[in-house]
Amino acid sequence: MSQATKEPTSKSLDDSTGGNVKSAPQGIETTPSAPNSPPNPSAPSLTKKTNASRIRLIILLIILLLGVWLGLGYLHYSDQYLATDDSFVNAHQVQIGAEVSGQIQSVPWQNNQEVRRGDVLFKLDPTPYQVAVDTAKAALSAAVREQDSAMAAIQTAEAGLQQRIAQAQLAAEQLRRLVNINNKQFVSAQDLSNAKSAVAVADAAVNQARAALTQAQAQAGAVGNQNDRIKSAEALLAGAQYNLSKTTILAPMTGRLANYTIEPGQPVNANQPLFSMVATQQLWVDANFKETELAQVKLGASAEIDSDVYGKQVFKGKVTSIAAGAGTAFSLLPPQNATGNWVKVTQRVPVRITLDDTDTDKLLPIGTSATTRILLTPHPKSFWQSVLGVIGLAGLLDEDGGAPHNAPPAKNS
Repeated sequence: MSQATKEPTSKSLDDSTGGNVKSAPQGIETTPSAPNSPPNPSAPSLTKKTNASRIRLIILLIILLLGVWLGLGYLHYSDQYLATDDSFVNAHQVQIGAEVSGQIQSVPWQNNQEVRRGDVLFKLDPTPYQVAVDTAKAALSAAVREQDSAMAAIQTAEAGLQQRIAQAQLAAEQLRRLVNINNKQFVSAQDLSNAKSAVAVADAAVNQARAALTQAQAQAGAVGNQNDRIKSAEALLAGAQYNLSKTTILAPMTGRLANYTIEPGQPVNANQPLFSMVATQQLWVDANFKETELAQVKLGASAEIDSDVYGKQVFKGKVTSIAAGAGTAFSLLPPQNATGNWVKVTQRVPVRITLDDTDTDKLLPIGTSATTRILLTPHPKSFWQSVLGVIGLAGLLDEDGGAPHNAPPAKNS
């Protein structure tokens, strides 16, 4: 029904056009195009999408090139340093206690305060030690008096000896006179015998006087301050005065008090640690570098330390020593690698870097973390100089002899 209807219609069209229009294939409808058809509205949107894609691609390429440029500059910058964040601030520590026993009398400080060398940290009750000093002074005076008495005894013995010698000489003269008279037969034999006995007695008295003098000298000892009794008494006095002086405990160095919890009236024993002092000068950093990096570390090399306490502030220092072994070698239980399941692990070796005293005016608590950079070149370039050096424009920035403080850190180990 529909087919029959369509065929006349197309035929009539052919007739009206004079046979110039060819009939379309059956089942396909044809729509004649208008001579002045309007433009396609989707064409401008396609052009805009293409332009946006090109812009995004250009931006991506710029970002990629910028990243490569900065990455190469960072590599050049980091090659000038050997860095690690496995480092810690350290300083000299002293355990403080009294050298003598006693009771604490005064405590002039509070915990964590800074003190100077020679400041009084605390005092003990000096009464018993003052008594000991007075006793030692009395003993010294007694020793001096004994020495004076001994010297007087020596003088007495010397005088007695001189007297005995004079008596012996007188007896000898008397004997000589009797012998001369006896030659003329005017002296009896009894008188001559008595004179000889007197000489012998006088000589014996001289010998006895000499022995007494020797004994007095031995008892007296050396003369003056070289005398043993006096030296012993002086030593006892010096010891008592020393103990008395140690009742006042002074700061052995400039530093900060730690665990300062003593109180007046507290009894203490001799050489008992009571609290600690931490030095605020000559601080250092123990930086643990990998064993594969030690060949680049040189004694005296300059270093920069970024303390986690102060953020971006850089402290200067120098490498002063390299440990004699890795940290595990000095542990309580060093590893035993003579086993079948041994696994090689890169060890770390402590490197000591002493800070400049001019940079330690700020508080740096020991044990705090830090990032350490050792300069591998004497005049390192800054980060931005390294970045510009990739494209040969490093001369645009002034040479400052080192990296600025706001430069990115070198690659950590």
